[in-house]
Amino acid sequence: LAIAWIPEVVEIIRTRKSRINWEFGSLYVLGSIMLVIYSWQIKDTIFLILNSIIALMSSLSLYYSLKKRVKSNRMLRKR
Repeated sequence: LAIAWIPEVVEIIRTRKSRINWEFGSLYVLGSIMLVIYSWQIKDTIFLILNSIIALMSSLSLYYSLKKRVKSNRMLRKR
């Protein structure tokens, strides 16, 4: 899963835009954070590291998705 996020994160960093739906992104980040907490509770270091990386990359995607959404809403209000 962490490797699957690499092309998306590279594209996000390059373009400063995310194509991920913010609703999906929110749920994905929430699930990733829950998995980080769970892996910390069971003291599984590898699982903790991988899920932390996934949570970080999906959070980056969510950030740019929400940033784009806020910008679109501001433009609609000006009209």
